[in-house]
Amino acid sequence: MTRLDSPGMAFPVTSDHDERDRLRYRMFSDADRRVARSPRLRKLRDIIFADWENVTEHLEWVRTAKVSEICAWADQIKNDLKEDER
Repeated sequence: MTRLDSPGMAFPVTSDHDERDRLRYRMFSDADRRVARSPRLRKLRDIIFADWENVTEHLEWVRTAKVSEICAWADQIKNDLKEDER
């Protein structure tokens, strides 16, 4: 999985980027702070910040969802990945 904060992504945003990119950067920053402050979410950082197709909705969800909901989602992703490897 590619991470949102990996080289080549559009972060950080400079003043010449459009408003959509600025919003996405603010959302990423908020989500990143939230993950960094939570021991449970820090362990799931690679899954949370994978390059999800619906990045704007995903970042909004990471910013607002209950930690337990995010953890349950990440556990399901891990299980799905294990199933795919079989």
